[in-house]
Amino acid sequence: MAATQENGAAKPTSTPSTASSKLHGREFYESIGKPKFIVAPMVDQSEFAWRMLTRSFIPASEQSSLLAYTPMFHARLFAQDDKYRAAHFQAVRPASESKEEPWLDGNPSIDRPLFVQFCANDPEYLLEAAKKVAPYCDAVDLNLGCPQGIARKGRYGAFLQEDQDLIFRLINTLHRELPIPVTAKIRILETEEKTLAYARNVLAAGASILTVHGRRREQKGHLTGTADWKMLRFLRDNLPPRRSCSPTGTSCKGATSTSAWRRRARTAS
Repeated sequence: MAATQENGAAKPTSTPSTASSKLHGREFYESIGKPKFIVAPMVDQSEFAWRMLTRSFIPASEQSSLLAYTPMFHARLFAQDDKYRAAHFQAVRPASESKEEPWLDGNPSIDRPLFVQFCANDPEYLLEAAKKVAPYCDAVDLNLGCPQGIARKGRYGAFLQEDQDLIFRLINTLHRELPIPVTAKIRILETEEKTLAYARNVLAAGASILTVHGRRREQKGHLTGTADWKMLRFLRDNLPPRRSCSPTGTSCKGATSTSAWRRRARTAS
């Protein structure tokens, strides 16, 4: 069963077998090796070569302890533009060679666990794009946290947070139709209550793992400031314990200090 919304409340509805048969929440996280380290999605940085560099520091016997993300891909372009897709995701060899042999992105022998991240505002384009990567990754992630001007212009990332119905449909479409789990990253809102309702909506839609950036949409650039670790602790205490919730207080390109690691450990415990 999945959930749908009616007058702001989540209600169960029937779903295809893909939603009911795949692992979900904590069980899914444990199935990919309970990774302790995460290489976050970074535009123009977390491509295959970067992931291979970071994975090279992990012993072969412990590769499952590192979960890596692709950069954020634009779902509509990924679904419709062959050149865009070929330039950003090369799971199999070019058409002139064998298509059956795993190649770079998502190769099960060298690039797993792997989550592929998209930005989107249309469920159909998102699903079309997600289906193209589903055979080569462990989950598809929806970026609801990007605060940049390009996200405002394109109406994606953190600029969808006022449209909770659309967020629900984006996530629930993938949850119902994909053979692999869907995950999502959000930013906190103005109050604990609003942020908790937001997180619950994402989980009710079918997200298996929720990543929460402990800053508001306005906190970027010289206004980045510190993360709200109290808010993250509140979410941790009020969300279902068997649903994976990953609190983060750093931006994708921000350095993580020792004190930040300690705060994160206290929040996650």
